Amino acid sequence: MTWFDTAGTVAIVVAAWLFLYALMVVWVFVWRFVSLSVWLRRENSSVQALLSGADRPNFDSALYPCVRQSLGPTLMKACQESAAKDTTRLLTSLSAIASTAPFVGLFGTIVSILQAFAGFKEGVTLAIVAPAISEALVVTAMGIVVAIPAYWAHLLLRRKAYEVTNAIKIQIDILMSRV
Repeated sequence: MTWFDTAGTVAIVVAAWLFLYALMVVWVFVWRFVSLSVWLRRENSSVQALLSGADRPNFDSALYPCVRQSLGPTLMKACQESAAKDTTRLLTSLSAIASTAPFVGLFGTIVSILQAFAGFKEGVTLAIVAPAISEALVVTAMGIVVAIPAYWAHLLLRRKAYEVTNAIKIQIDILMSRV
């Protein structure tokens, strides 16, 4: 007999909810990590080009459209802020999942325990109560198992976003030092 055979409806709904959270964490992390890594490689290449004497960022840099149009320092900062916004896309979702997943699991545990106690009659022993509580705690564990990678992914992506934004800032500093 498996946990799904003995779990209540609320516990199964909570487990499904946490499974969707887990899928979202994996998808967001892989997609954003790859895209930010590619973006960082492009920006670092552009920094190297500017340090080697190029007069403008590489065409695939986030700053290229701003410099191509000969925008001033204020508008280049606006380009930097726009890129910073783009680098942090979906990080709030990871943060929300990391902070709410344990509570979702705890909710499932509490409801499952309440349902288990409601089904008990007089003269209940620990041998009868313990398995019900054990089954109910599974969803709390699921919530924690989802929250930890979500938090980890959030921190890694936030750092990667900082590195991209910093490479853009370095390009602006190089360009402004030439004015």
